[in-house]
Amino acid sequence: MTDAGPAGPAGDAGRAAGVGPVGAVTLALDTATPATVAGATGPGGTPGVSRIELPGPGERPGHTRLLLGLAEEVLAGTGGTWDDVGRIVLGLGPGTFTGIRVGVATGRALALSTGAGLVGVPTPWALAEAVGGAGGTHEGRPVLVVQDARRRELFLTLFPDGGPGGAGGVPGGPADHGARADADAQPDPIAERASGPAPFTAAQDDLAAALAALSVAPAVAVGDGALAFADVLREAGVEVPEDPAAHRVDGLALIRAAAGRPVVAPDLVRPVYVRDADAVPTADRR
Repeated sequence: MTDAGPAGPAGDAGRAAGVGPVGAVTLALDTATPATVAGATGPGGTPGVSRIELPGPGERPGHTRLLLGLAEEVLAGTGGTWDDVGRIVLGLGPGTFTGIRVGVATGRALALSTGAGLVGVPTPWALAEAVGGAGGTHEGRPVLVVQDARRRELFLTLFPDGGPGGAGGVPGGPADHGARADADAQPDPIAERASGPAPFTAAQDDLAAALAALSVAPAVAVGDGALAFADVLREAGVEVPEDPAAHRVDGLALIRAAAGRPVVAPDLVRPVYVRDADAVPTADRR
């Protein structure tokens, strides 16, 4: 687990937890996918800065090693420091279990050490916002986010109105799918607050059937799974952008996706896992 405490400031005694200074910097972090992502926007219309690091061929993601360094780079790019951070936006997944935990643990620690407000949103929101949100290439048109879920499965999230800002709480997927695979699981506080499209799983071999079952036909699909299964999607009439950047999480899109979302206590920011972990405790293997 990432120990982010020493990297951030201890925080001024006069700053209440979750209350940032007027005109503060907003910092975004996402480690749900193999990419390590950070973004930041400054006060007064200062141009935002986004950074992404991708693992090389055959390499494992370097979230633990890279995340805080990227955060410091984007902060410096806005002219800010850790003392200027007033809001932290976290991508909550779905994605790899280890990757999500790195980002969430780091974000919680930074919020506690800086006194910044913390906001969590599902990672697909950033992907949808970039293409279907205001100013996107498919603004206002249905967007399907397709992520590689391993185990020969995909995570699918449908945004009927483009970006998450226009979703209005409409799940968009098949009625029997929800944000969590376990029907007995406790409700996720962040998912309830966000009330946006819910990701669900589909077998890779069943993608065509899953597309046909969607409540709204998507105009465009993005995400690493969309690239991998572009032929199936295009055969179903769904556009898949050629530009690889359209399929990667962008830190500034994550910030836009979280606009207007409420700040919550760090212990209420919980990952969006969708299904159980790949690893099984030894005691449960018998």
